[in-house]
Amino acid sequence: MKSYNRFNNITGWSVFALAAFVYLRTMEPTVSFWDCGEFIASAFGLQAGHQPGAPLFMMTGKLFSLAASTPERVAFWVNASSALASAATILFLFWTITAFACKLLVKPGEILSRVQMISVLGAGATGALAYTFSDSFWFSAVEAEVYALSSLCTAVAFWGILKWDARADQPGADKWLIFIAYITGLSIGVHLLNLLVIPTIALVYYFRKTKRVTFKGTVLALFAGFGIFAFVLYGVIQYLIWFAFRADLFSVNTLGLGFNGGAFFFALVVISALTWAIFYSVRAKKVQLNLALLGMAFLLVGYSSYAMIAIRSNAKTAINISNPDNAFSLFEYLAREQYGQNPLVYGNYFDSEVSGVKEGGELYRKGKSRYESAGKKFDYTYDRNTLLPRMYSQKPEHVKFYKNWMNIGEDRKANFADNVGFLGSYQLGYMYLRYFLWNFSGKQNDLQGQGERENGNWISGVKSLDALRLGNQDKLSPAQTANQGYNRFFALPLMLGLAGVFYQFRKSRKDIGVLGMLFFSTGILIVLCINQDPLQVRERDYVYSGSFYVFAIWIGLGVLAVRDLLNRVTPAMVSTGLALVICIAAAPAIMGIGGWDDHDRSSRYTARDLAANYLNSCAPNAILFTNADNDTYPLWYVQQVEGIRKDVRVVCIQLLYNDSYINQMKKQLFSSAPLPITMPEEKYARGTRDYLPFVDYGLTDSVELKDMLEVMLSENDADKVEMRDGSKENFLPSKKMKISVDAQEVIASKTIDPARHAGIAKKIEWNYNKNFVTRADLAVLDILANNHWKRPIYFAGSSSSDTYMGLDRYLYSEGYAYRLLPIERAAADNRDKTDMTNTGAMYENMMHKFRYSFNQASYLDPESRRVANGTWDAMNILASNLYSEGRIADSKRVMDKAMSSLPMKNYGFVDSVNKYQAAANLYRLKETGKANQLMNSVNEYISGELNYYASLDGEAQRSSVGELSRLVSLLEACKALAAGHRQPQLLKDIDRVYKKAQEGMVFSLQV
Repeated sequence: MKSYNRFNNITGWSVFALAAFVYLRTMEPTVSFWDCGEFIASAFGLQAGHQPGAPLFMMTGKLFSLAASTPERVAFWVNASSALASAATILFLFWTITAFACKLLVKPGEILSRVQMISVLGAGATGALAYTFSDSFWFSAVEAEVYALSSLCTAVAFWGILKWDARADQPGADKWLIFIAYITGLSIGVHLLNLLVIPTIALVYYFRKTKRVTFKGTVLALFAGFGIFAFVLYGVIQYLIWFAFRADLFSVNTLGLGFNGGAFFFALVVISALTWAIFYSVRAKKVQLNLALLGMAFLLVGYSSYAMIAIRSNAKTAINISNPDNAFSLFEYLAREQYGQNPLVYGNYFDSEVSGVKEGGELYRKGKSRYESAGKKFDYTYDRNTLLPRMYSQKPEHVKFYKNWMNIGEDRKANFADNVGFLGSYQLGYMYLRYFLWNFSGKQNDLQGQGERENGNWISGVKSLDALRLGNQDKLSPAQTANQGYNRFFALPLMLGLAGVFYQFRKSRKDIGVLGMLFFSTGILIVLCINQDPLQVRERDYVYSGSFYVFAIWIGLGVLAVRDLLNRVTPAMVSTGLALVICIAAAPAIMGIGGWDDHDRSSRYTARDLAANYLNSCAPNAILFTNADNDTYPLWYVQQVEGIRKDVRVVCIQLLYNDSYINQMKKQLFSSAPLPITMPEEKYARGTRDYLPFVDYGLTDSVELKDMLEVMLSENDADKVEMRDGSKENFLPSKKMKISVDAQEVIASKTIDPARHAGIAKKIEWNYNKNFVTRADLAVLDILANNHWKRPIYFAGSSSSDTYMGLDRYLYSEGYAYRLLPIERAAADNRDKTDMTNTGAMYENMMHKFRYSFNQASYLDPESRRVANGTWDAMNILASNLYSEGRIADSKRVMDKAMSSLPMKNYGFVDSVNKYQAAANLYRLKETGKANQLMNSVNEYISGELNYYASLDGEAQRSSVGELSRLVSLLEACKALAAGHRQPQLLKDIDRVYKKAQEGMVFSLQV
């Protein structure tokens, strides 16, 4: 046994080393997209990130960041913490697989033979390496996200219960249960997914402690496990803080003491009571009570990492989302109140009608010396409700999706059967099973799918299996097969895992029950509890990685199944070696080889460059309004960690809904002066002016913005409207707004180039584009009204149209951001906002200040390609406008820069549109050879796509008529461009494409 333990440790650490090498080798060297920029910046400064926070992750990241030799290396080291945590997860997975494999091969007390030991270690290595190269886990392993460290906590907790299981009859074995409680407490400071292992731990405990396992006992054990889960999730994580708030509320509002004193006293009471109870259990020799109390104590010790959030929030760090500096705001922070709640057990249909409003609990805000009421929670009630509401969102885009997905016509209402159907086909089928098969069968491409044929589906490479997904239309277009995310595993890992499932089912019903429960709770249960609405902004496969972890265990056990099968025809040692070769080739080898190219981020700097380019689009001391996630978090990183352009104030409009964020904007940050927000805090405090409706007063002329703000901020009842409940609220009296422009202020601030002074408008006049004003809108309007052109104002180029508030016609591109300029334009000038450029500043920025690293990356993910497409579009527009202004040489330089710095590969339709526009510019610049090069690329792409659709049957073609129309429309535009610039060969090629595609179509191709 000692020999086995030694080899088990050596092999496990060897697998760890290999996984660590893979992740460090393919890791992104700098900041990634989505939440990573916020996480790195928050870790670097130990700040309060978005709800519900991740303090342990922040502290771990901070520790790793200390190894950075320069600020630019901080992101590398925080990313490395995820890579090493992921490698450690693989280590504990290996030991978990070998523990299960030993239980299947030998009885307690027996010694493993040499052949058995090789089989066990080989099974562990195969399963662990398969998970190493699984798509979802690999993605999170190479960036600064919480899921890597969260997976490690889950792996350690589950490994811990197996250690307890193996030693339960020995003295001191219960220390493993205390260890698990501590790991669970720590995991709360990373992500709550780890809590889902608790029901499985309860099942292991019941199976080990009960001599006669019954169905009733099993069910009761699961109920107990889910009860403990609920107690930790709600009782410990949330309502312990709620009771601390009630104590603080009493001490502040009744006793007149300072903030947080009551909460601190409550914490002392809890600690004292828990300490007394532990000593009592020892004196009274109540072993189970002592075990439970010690588990609770260690859980709270782990959970205490959240003290960092409260402490740093009180320090008013630069990132201080939701300002959890007191017990009530910390409670809401932990409860994720910012994101709202989805109905789970009972709720409305998407087509239900609102029947009333139900009053909820009291809301509070922290005042100057006491807690103040911020109103009450309100929830709508509906005329039609259902059990298990799955289609509940009433956003127009979601309603349309529900109806299309479930074939719900205008002649009927949704019903319970529709709900169940949506759960099965979309939430379980599309948003879980598809992800599962990505990992163990294969992946169509890396494009986010919303249910269409062309994007983001699973694939195997086995025609009969793929026909299950697409019927008889199992073909792919050339663009799809050229995509680096196109990975075919021929379902070999899937079949090996299923072999492991059946093998374990035959050998040990208890163990298959344990793993089955863990698979369910970390996969399907998450689907049921999250209850996702459709059209998510990104794929969500990373949430379900825990269930993929379990399947990797079965892949490992599949080695034993293959070995047993081969044992029938070959000697034991030969069958063991052969099984290992076959299984390693069938799972980790094919997954690693296939997935390497689309997981290798080692040369990608897109997110970092995007952020720096955004900031460098702005003039000194600018105000930049952004959307959340990819337009904000990378900017926080480059400002706060690398120190780039700290004079620019980044204002995330989504966060402006929080009054504490507005307070932050009114203070100095780095070298950025306070924003010109004139509203006193009591005018926008929580519960005050949360939502101002538009009430049309019939005003025909535009209203000065300052006058409009005066009405919206007025405390006079005469300036308010009566709401349904009889209360008086402020409102928006007109959508027609204007800001009078003082030309001398504009000239003095150097807002406009002297050559354009004659074009300064006397007023900026626009139509507000929403039917309401929120607290965030109030803040933006306040800034616009009181800035007086002292600070340049920009809006992120990729923001949604409602972000611009209707100011589009006064926004001029200077790179990646649009600047608000008071430039008079001719009434006949109906150009789109994206055609409007401040060409002098934009040329300087894009040619001399921006960094383009697209072509040095071995793989550009879809978000990086979005940035590349946006850059192509900006350069095309700049070159066109420079040409129109007579700056021919500068226009040519811009196109040369684009051709040398931006990706030339056609990934999809948008790339082809950009190449077409670039070709149009190049033809005008007499660069015919380069233009033809681009046009041939576009023609080749369209040809491949049209031939693909022509190969489908009539029904599939008709369902793709929208995509076909886009392709033909672009082809016609290319034809017109080629004809206009007299390119006969190109015209022949285009006609050939058109004719060949038409031969396979069941209807005439028309624009």
